[in-house]
Amino acid sequence: MKLSAEYEAEQKELTEFVKAEQAAVDTYEQDRTDFDSFATVIRKYVGIRELTPTIVNEFVKKIIVHAPDKSSGHRTQKIEIVWNFIGELEQDKDKQTIERQRKSRTA
Repeated sequence: MKLSAEYEAEQKELTEFVKAEQAAVDTYEQDRTDFDSFATVIRKYVGIRELTPTIVNEFVKKIIVHAPDKSSGHRTQKIEIVWNFIGELEQDKDKQTIERQRKSRTA
């Protein structure tokens, strides 16, 4: 009985290992396909002089603009860009600050 239990435990462990490795292979293949598609789009637009809506649509899946936040005394607004083939990239909050300077009007 002891050998049977050890055999079943080993079989279960190996089955889980195979599933994990297959998932890794599937992820790799999907990443490779996404990279190839992205590289094709990049090659298509080498040397562009003007950014058109068509070009933006090929690179950007969606843009999410969050409500403004004024809790710190300054108006900040989070914008997320989800790219085709890549997904959303993690951005360093400190390095992604864009401040709009208001021009003072003089009469």
